Amino acid sequence: MNDLIRRITAWVSLLFIPRGAHRVRPPHPAPTAVPPRPQSVQLPAHRSPYGLDTPLDATATRPVRPYVIAHEQRWRRRELALATLGLDAPGPYWIHGVEVA
Repeated sequence: MNDLIRRITAWVSLLFIPRGAHRVRPPHPAPTAVPPRPQSVQLPAHRSPYGLDTPLDATATRPVRPYVIAHEQRWRRRELALATLGLDAPGPYWIHGVEVA
């Protein structure tokens, strides 16, 4: 039982040695001369076709943060639901363009 593990691994490694003519690799082909590369042509800078006729004006639109709008809508719906139960909740005094007392 001298070095049983070493003898077993040596025996198993003999099973995985590649043999036969199908394992022979063909010789590497001789390197061919690489033709010189032509000078690279510089492409023009990419420009988007959108907005070329009118420049963007940041002051023309109001910045909108959707999470703020969603919060306001939830608050309004909650207040309207409480109003149907007869409860008064502090909140905006204008709901859907109608003044609420």
